[in-house]
Amino acid sequence: VGERWVEVLPVTADDALLARGRQRYEITCSPCHGLSGTGDGPVSRRAETLAEGTWAPPSSLHTDQSRGLANGQIFETISRGVRNMPSYGAQLGVHDRWAIVAHVRALQRGQGAAPAVAVAEGENVRQGSR
Repeated sequence: VGERWVEVLPVTADDALLARGRQRYEITCSPCHGLSGTGDGPVSRRAETLAEGTWAPPSSLHTDQSRGLANGQIFETISRGVRNMPSYGAQLGVHDRWAIVAHVRALQRGQGAAPAVAVAEGENVRQGSR
């Protein structure tokens, strides 16, 4: 929104959204990020086993840096990709991308993230760049 990242999900974070997010995450994201989001998916494990020196492991979704991202930043990363992660904007609809963001926040909450990091309602945007 303007020069700020969207912080509050623009969709209702109900059980149906979280279930859809989990399903889409497991299909699209878990091959690299793993089911728990630690970066230990089968693609990542296989690449490390090959030890060819060209693999950049996926980020854990449980680092302070990942937890500190605004919801809009996560949505943008899914949409456009980052570093070695491809863009999924063409494969996943807008609603599914927001559902994945909600699932990522639920994963983070399950790993001890502060509730404010998880799917929250309140602020419309987070201060900072875009």
